[in-house]
Order: sequence, then structure tokens, then C-alpha cells
Amino acid sequence: MKKYFISGAMLAGLMSLAACSNDEDVVADNNGAEQQFTITLASSGDRATRAAADRTLESEAAGQSIEKVTLVVRSQDDGADKNKVVYIHTLDNWNGTATNYDTNGHGKKLTFTIPKADKLGAGSYVVTAVGYNEGNYTLSLPNKGDVVDKNITATTPTGAEAKEVFAGEQKFNVTADKKIEGTDASKAIQSVDVTLHRQVAGAYGYFTSIPAKIGDTEVASIRMVSRSKNTVLTFGSFNSSFTTTDANVMYMVNGSVPATKTAKFLNGDEANVLFSASIADWFPGGDDNKDGVYDKNDSNWEKPNGYTGSYLKGSVFASNFIVPFSATQGKSTLELQLLDATGNVLYAWPVKLDASNDQIGKMGETASANLSDPITTMGFAETADVFSLFRNHIYSIGIHKQGTSTTDPETPVPGTDQPTDLSKIQNVVIRVNDNWEALHHMSIDE
Repeated sequence: MKKYFISGAMLAGLMSLAACSNDEDVVADNNGAEQQFTITLASSGDRATRAAADRTLESEAAGQSIEKVTLVVRSQDDGADKNKVVYIHTLDNWNGTATNYDTNGHGKKLTFTIPKADKLGAGSYVVTAVGYNEGNYTLSLPNKGDVVDKNITATTPTGAEAKEVFAGEQKFNVTADKKIEGTDASKAIQSVDVTLHRQVAGAYGYFTSIPAKIGDTEVASIRMVSRSKNTVLTFGSFNSSFTTTDANVMYMVNGSVPATKTAKFLNGDEANVLFSASIADWFPGGDDNKDGVYDKNDSNWEKPNGYTGSYLKGSVFASNFIVPFSATQGKSTLELQLLDATGNVLYAWPVKLDASNDQIGKMGETASANLSDPITTMGFAETADVFSLFRNHIYSIGIHKQGTSTTDPETPVPGTDQPTDLSKIQNVVIRVNDNWEALHHMSIDE
């Protein structure tokens, strides 16, 4: 298997496709016996048409940015050549060649025609498509002619955080005259329409009124730690039926290969860092008015360089894309921590899902690296404290929607821009967004 380095931006593009799979299908013109794939990129977010670049998770809004899409076509006919790679092609410069799809100008589409020399013969096939940016992952891709038994995977570079990536799959048939056999009889011209879905999870925290001290020790940073963290994504067991947040939502873990533990829970258990923020980045000089909390009353608050969204005065934001991971039975999954300047944990809250969250009580599933293996159901149900981080689900403390603005930069807007107040050591809710496959509210316990 060749290894290719993929960038997060391209991965992000795929995600947009996934997030908006409910948009109207794009129909490609087959022009007789021409064989075409139409890749649709549609997003309700405001990042769909920006120049390709790695997208940071600054809110729960849908979005994407990608540079490349790689198509891998495998034969599905029974026999020795089943799952033989018959065609592979990478579409470069997605943002430069794709055209607007929806009336808002956010959506993108690109139709690719297989060259005559590479036309597929009569038979059954499946195409897997991956959207990415160079350098963000090591992507395992087969060569043309390989008979494969494993799904395509993407591995994060050593010590690097996950980036957004998208992938999808579509089965199709080719007739004896080398035409695509359509599945929609209402369409006069048939095509292979591939929908890409986000393959990572997301998590963010949006806070205000953070305690400036615990006892006599100054708080220097805030972070979220987790029981697990994975490094490898498996592109399989796709949720092709997903359109909106409804009964078709899947609770799928497509991550594997645990990362090295780099942190600890307050009780000493080993942990991984999901996201963190330095207080000094948002409040240079510390607690400016000496009132014991970092909030809107500190005149030194500022939004750090690199953040493009709108944030309420006195807030702190931190986030990451995450390779999905399974819960550890009997062990709480997440913990929110306040740390001193040397990295010692001063205070911690267990983090939980809101009691009404749909994830509670569900039996999660795991995707296999092997093409022939079925989906595996986890042996225990999700609880408020013991829960997995699933593919294409976003988990948040507080509410922040991309591009949110207000005429009063100091007043929260419920449901739109609402950081969690930590001054009272209260419960904090984690939730999941409909523009992703699911939005989960979490809370922290005193």
C-alpha cells in the first residue's frame, strides 16, 4: 500500500459534503457512454467557498475547505477479482475547479469524466472518495490492480492533532454498452453521485467568569482531558442514509490505535488532552481588575490572533477535531480542569452529557478495518458519564455559532452565543449540532 500525505483542508471539504447530504442531488450528463462521477460539496456554513486552508473548529457551524478528492473504484463482481482496484484518480485544486451548487453560493460540485482509455467494463462496482489537504494525515491508498481486503485509513502524524476529513462511498453498475446504470428512474441521464461525510468528531469549550485563583494559586490555563484518544481513522461503515439529525443518526466509532497518554485526571488516572487554552492569550496581564474572575469586567480582554469568529467580551474558547474513540466501561470519559503555570491541576469538574441527550442509552458501534468484517456493537450502553465520542458528532460546553455577532458584545444570546459561567462551579452542558450528524450537550458537576 502506498502512503500519501493528506492535508486537513481537503479532509474538511469532505466533511461539508457529509454535513449537507440532504441537499438536492446534482445530476451529471453522461453524454452517451461517457462515465462520470459527480462529487457534491454543499454547506450551510460560511466557509464552503473560502480558499482552501486547514479549517479550525471555531464553532458548531457546518463548514469545509479541501484541496483534493481521491476516488478509488473497486470491482464488486464475485470471483478472484472481487475488490480489485480497477481505477484510481485524484482530483486536484478542488476549490479552484468546483462550481457553485446552491443558490447561496455555499455549495460546490464537480463532475469528473473517466477518460476513454480507463472506461469501466460491464459489472458491479463501488467507489470510495476521500477529501483532504496534503500533510494532515498519512493516507493508505491501494494501487490500481491491487485486490484489497481492508478499508482506506488515515493516520495522524506523531504528536499532531486531528484535522477535518471527509469520505463517502457509492455502489453502482455499468451495462454492456458501458453506460452507468442509474437507480433513479426519474432521471433521464444517470450518474454516480458520491456524498462525502465528516469522519472526525469535534469538541469545544466556551467559557466566561473563570476563577482567577484556586486558593492562593493563580489559574493559568483551562483544558479538557479524556479517558482515550485515537490516531487512526477508518473510512468504512458509512452512514449513506444520513440527511438530517433524525432516526438515521449513527453512533459510530471509526477510530483506533490509542495515542500516548500525556496528562492525568485529578485522581491520578492517565489521560489525553482534547483541547486547552492559555488564560494569558485572552487576558494578557491576568485578572486586570482583581475581582477574582476572568470576565467582561477585565479591560485587558482580547481575542487572540488566528481566531476569525466573534466572541463575547470576557470569554475564552478552545476546541479540536478528534479521531472518534469508545467509552471505557465503568470509567468517566471527560474532565474539565483548571491548571497553574507549571501544569498542576488546581480544580476539576467531571463532564457529562445532559440528561435528555439522545446518545444516553444507545449502543455504540465500531467500524472494522477489514472490508469483510461486519459492524461491531459495543457491549454496554452509553451513560451520562461514560460515553463515546462518535464520528461526525460535535460535543460542546457552552454555545458558539460561527459568525455570531451581537450589538452588545457583553451580553450572551441564548441558543446562539452563550459561554458557560464557571464562577459558581456549576453544571455545564455538552451538546451536539444538527449541521453535524448530531449535537451533544454536556455538563460539568461540582
